[in-house]
Amino acid sequence: MNALLHPARAAYLALSLLAAAGVFALRTHLDALPKDEIARQKEVMMVPPGEVLKRLDLGHHSLMADLLFIRANLYYGQHILTDEEFPWLQHLIEVMLALDPDFKKAYLWAAMVTTFNRRQLITLDETAYQRANAILARGMARFPGDHRFPLRIAFNLYYDLGRTEEAMPYFERAASLPGAPRWIRQKLIDLYSKRGDLGMAERVLRQLVAEAEDPVLAQGLRDRLALLTQKASDLEDVRRTARLVKDWEETLYYVPFPLYLTIREP
Repeated sequence: MNALLHPARAAYLALSLLAAAGVFALRTHLDALPKDEIARQKEVMMVPPGEVLKRLDLGHHSLMADLLFIRANLYYGQHILTDEEFPWLQHLIEVMLALDPDFKKAYLWAAMVTTFNRRQLITLDETAYQRANAILARGMARFPGDHRFPLRIAFNLYYDLGRTEEAMPYFERAASLPGAPRWIRQKLIDLYSKRGDLGMAERVLRQLVAEAEDPVLAQGLRDRLALLTQKASDLEDVRRTARLVKDWEETLYYVPFPLYLTIREP
């Protein structure tokens, strides 16, 4: 048996040991840094752009992205517990995604830490949510079959920014993907109902009834469907009456409304 390692394995082992040592040394070095602006700039000045790192990691882009993910977590954790300032967070995120665009967890993590940039969120940072949704949109383009990306965009738009209409297409997309939780479609029913789109709400609810395996759940859904159907019928009656009044006002306003209902053309 040849005692020498294959060159590729030797390079991989050397890179792994070097990276592990680098992370340990970097952690020790950062703990010793003074808490001032110059120190914060030194924290990540040794992290070059992703295209540069790709030429230095011997082709092990995913491994380097994993190590940088650890580094980014350390950076975020240190600052969220101290000064709550993250001047280099976006740089770390961009380098990490440039190294490994298929690093699914990195997109989700990056969006989360971009919005949760304070221990106590007193005021809403709308710019941070826009950056987070941009990251999630990139992840959604990369992983179109994963419901978590459109769902988190919808969550940010609806619950945090209060933009229901903008959130609707993302809720719909998330609900249509395999593995999506049932509650997303239930939420869609509520949203359709609130904006008066009872027909769409009824269609989604009928689909839930058809898929329900638990008899108790199925009966509860059928009861809700009956109420929704009645509500849709009542709303249609109101709309029909409103149309009749409008036609009466525009054509035969000079005759009594009951007489108009008798003589009008069907």
